[in-house]
Amino acid sequence: MTERVKCIECENMILPETAARNEGLCGQCVKIPPKLRAEKRENERRLASGLVLTPSGEELASSSTPGELLTARWQLQPEYYAAKRLDSAVAAIAEAMSESNGNVFLVTENGGQLNLGFTERYGVCEFQNQESGEFRYAYSDANLREQVLKELHVVQACPCCGVGMLWYPSRYHMPREMAFSILENAVANRATPDVQWLSSIDDISYTQPGRG
Repeated sequence: MTERVKCIECENMILPETAARNEGLCGQCVKIPPKLRAEKRENERRLASGLVLTPSGEELASSSTPGELLTARWQLQPEYYAAKRLDSAVAAIAEAMSESNGNVFLVTENGGQLNLGFTERYGVCEFQNQESGEFRYAYSDANLREQVLKELHVVQACPCCGVGMLWYPSRYHMPREMAFSILENAVANRATPDVQWLSSIDDISYTQPGRG
């Protein structure tokens, strides 16, 4: 039998003639543009070194509290809550607290979005305003600095329908109770002590359940 060789980009074992034809790549990897392969390699390097588990210097330097968190009137995301019998952000937060996992999606008249995804142990708070170009996540000393377990990993869901899209990096995860407190404070236009809002700089599309 012909001894196979490992693809230089992934774990696939391929025939020597395939490797020679594709410069060491398997049939799947050769279809991926070089730029994307380089990004994947960098992500793997950061995973192996543990760099993805803590904010980068660039993220920490980006810390800024969005003004809307302290001044805006937060309302229910109309599409997500269309079929739910809730009449306020306060009611939505209270109902979510009784659930083991799920989401809360709040909006402002100025295009602000405040999203909470949560599991039974962790929560992730994300602020977005596409008009101003802000995409931030809440970070504190209580955020995870180790890999989140697969069964507790928080999914980034669509604010309109709640369908899962991507997975938040482990460092975005904080204790569930703190995440809910951030939402309660935002609705009351109060700052949450010792919480920074850091820019979402990384491409999180490589994050998978229990990995990243």
